Amino acid sequence: MKYLVLFIWSIAMLSCDDLKKEVEEIPEGKNMVLIHGFLSPEEEMIKVEVSKTISVFSTVAQNNPIDIKNALVIKDAIVTIKNENQKEVSLAYSDEDRLYKVPATEFLIEPGKKYTLKVLAQGKEFTSVCSIPVPKIEDITANVGVKIIEGITQENLKVKFKDIKGENNFYIVGAKYNLLGNTEFSSSISFNDEKFVTDINGDGLEVFSNGVIVNNDQGLEIKIKVANVDELIYRTLRASFLNRNQAENPFFQPTIPPNNIEGEGGYGVFAGFRLSEKIITVGPN
Repeated sequence: MKYLVLFIWSIAMLSCDDLKKEVEEIPEGKNMVLIHGFLSPEEEMIKVEVSKTISVFSTVAQNNPIDIKNALVIKDAIVTIKNENQKEVSLAYSDEDRLYKVPATEFLIEPGKKYTLKVLAQGKEFTSVCSIPVPKIEDITANVGVKIIEGITQENLKVKFKDIKGENNFYIVGAKYNLLGNTEFSSSISFNDEKFVTDINGDGLEVFSNGVIVNNDQGLEIKIKVANVDELIYRTLRASFLNRNQAENPFFQPTIPPNNIEGEGGYGVFAGFRLSEKIITVGPN
């Protein structure tokens, strides 16, 4: 039987606070608990999402998206995170955000340190361990130009930074902008698959990513964010991106995201990242 698997991602710096649906083959009658937590020293809140699978043939699955969200989120789990010194913090469930969270001021997330996640849900215990990357991108440069795509001229934001030397790295690039003089309006810049970049071209070389800007006729303030992420986060978000973009292709073979959650019936990723930011302003066209 096909089961609907709901993944809720919460990397706020990439504006990925939306819901993404993945469909995969799961043995008949097997329910799964889905757990995702991405930790960073730069984040103001520590967040962990806990949800479950339901059959696509269930009554709930035929309802509107809001009903599905409410049905899949597990609201009575016990979620704790422990550091290397055995200090532990409990995360409280938020109805507004549909996840478990605690302010980072109450529990320090440090580069290079290990953290252990424990989740009690649906009568089962699930655990995972992650390490926070040490280095982060120190210098981001960006400029606005034009790029011709399939004969169409588009305004382009080119983001560049130096790869961190000495290790294999995985990066995710994102940006949001607001109109100069109008902070109430904001929008995300689309990088498409170029949001996912690595150092495959060489250690320590320049890495770049291109995003499309629209409606730049009033001048913009752009906040660019580059995350040096654990490979598990990279593979998870890239799998979701590829699956969503190929949803209408009947010949597409879904990309299965990774899993580092221990415990029968558990699935998801608990991993760390470092975040760098830069703000630039550009004039109107």
